Amino acid sequence: MSIGVHVSIAGGVSTAVERAEDLGCDALQCFGGNPRGWKQKPLAAEEATLFREKRGASGIDTVAIHTSYLINLSSPDDELFEKSLSLFSVELERAEAIGADYLVTHLGSSRGEGSVFAMGRVKEAFETLRGALCSAPEVEILFENTAGGGDTTGSDLAVMGDILNSLDGTDMGFGFCFDTCHGFAAGYPLATAKEVEALVSRFEDTVGLRRLKLIHLNDSKGKLGSKLDRHEQIGEGMIKTFGPFLRHPAIRGVPLILETPKTTPEDDPRNLKKVRGLRKV
Repeated sequence: MSIGVHVSIAGGVSTAVERAEDLGCDALQCFGGNPRGWKQKPLAAEEATLFREKRGASGIDTVAIHTSYLINLSSPDDELFEKSLSLFSVELERAEAIGADYLVTHLGSSRGEGSVFAMGRVKEAFETLRGALCSAPEVEILFENTAGGGDTTGSDLAVMGDILNSLDGTDMGFGFCFDTCHGFAAGYPLATAKEVEALVSRFEDTVGLRRLKLIHLNDSKGKLGSKLDRHEQIGEGMIKTFGPFLRHPAIRGVPLILETPKTTPEDDPRNLKKVRGLRKV
């Protein structure tokens, strides 16, 4: 099991590798650019090459890029939908340039149009993006589940499975990223062995375990089913314990990325130590 954190790209995207190494990580996630802006500065070829070189010389074996929060691939608003496609193409190009394994994205919100509309819109998005995807064959697109607030697409694992299944038969690679905070807030308990077994069975029946490629490991400030997307330090939120989840055979081999709050420099090392300890118990 590779373990890492979401790290900053301040000073250039290649600095993410150094930050992950300093924390003793063998996985990392970062943004490809400004996560809250439509206009992105071009990624210099030299910087992309430097990222690849640093990664090659490091112990980092899993790299994920998280797309901008502005992207909405389920939007009924045509203008926003088109802007989202354009920005997604930029994000995908950057992921390919630095040699990332995964590009993680939220599917956005259908703004009350429902899951059937969202599924059709997402399929339309990736049919439109086919050319860009074929230009980045090494990058797998991972759809991340949501907490369920604001009509977001993907809080229901069955809906996420339907969307992924609708894209089967294409020559594009898609998988699933499960966020524990989002899943818990959406109503999926995961603290006890029985709960984890039920969740793993749910994975298999919906998205398919073969598609589970990455886990965002976060505790939750909100209660079970609260739909509150607020991450908390490992073991300090409402989930309480992650031992049974981390030790389940279906989970053990899946890379982990922590997106826990960074209030002090000690937060990431402390959370990583907790997770490594829980995995071994």
